[in-house]
Amino acid sequence: MEWDPTQFLREDENIQPHPFALVVLNQPINEVALEVLTKHAQLTVCADGGANRFYEYAKSHGEESTDLPTTIIGDLDSINPEIRAHYENLDVEIIQDEDQYSTDFTKSLRFIQKSRGDGLSILVLGGLGGRVDQAFSQIHHLCMVSEERKKSQSKTQGNDDGKAKGNLYLISEESITFILHPGKNTIRTPRTNRPPPPDTTSPSPETEQPHLLEENVGIIPLSGPASITTTGFQWDVSNWETQIGGQISTSNHIRADVVTVESKVPVLFTVELAGRLKRM
Repeated sequence: MEWDPTQFLREDENIQPHPFALVVLNQPINEVALEVLTKHAQLTVCADGGANRFYEYAKSHGEESTDLPTTIIGDLDSINPEIRAHYENLDVEIIQDEDQYSTDFTKSLRFIQKSRGDGLSILVLGGLGGRVDQAFSQIHHLCMVSEERKKSQSKTQGNDDGKAKGNLYLISEESITFILHPGKNTIRTPRTNRPPPPDTTSPSPETEQPHLLEENVGIIPLSGPASITTTGFQWDVSNWETQIGGQISTSNHIRADVVTVESKVPVLFTVELAGRLKRM
């Protein structure tokens, strides 16, 4: 499986990122990332009270009537009534889904999948630094929907060729987080703020492109014990046993433009955003 989490942020390279949808949760959002991502998102979906967050962001730029989400979906118990009326007057699609067995996060993801299929990548903007139970809920849904999308893609596209057809990323105040699938995962990590390789000359500040990532990463087993093999990190391992309550890989450091992680079970991968891309 191939991953390229910073492709959506490399606007200065004039690359065309994989088509993606943006989901805004009712959590503190990374406004710096939001400003970059809304320029290229094919659609922007606010999960209920996420509309409040999006509105406040747009209002702070004087664009609350021009910078609009594509859709607002949820049970609509969290959206500010005045903000709802504001968006209704501007013909923003608002969908009330009262299913009590799914969260607004899940409703948003499944709406995108139903309306656009599995081809889009999905970038979710929401914090992991608030309530602990909500943070675990977001990681839970990240795991659940990642598995659903992979199964759906396998059924509709035949044999998996390992190419990224529509990955799911959670962008919080300081990190990008996603679920690696079983097997070998190749992750592109260009423009990471890391020491230059030995016996090389570091580029001058005038010619070096701005960093996208800091060097810090974590690889966390979530569903039980895992055995991981890695390349491209400061501390690489081979068939290394890891589990919650045992030994886990946190605060490892990226040392290459491409890193790999191999595991027989899904594991969570999280990497720190460069300082200039963090929530202010």
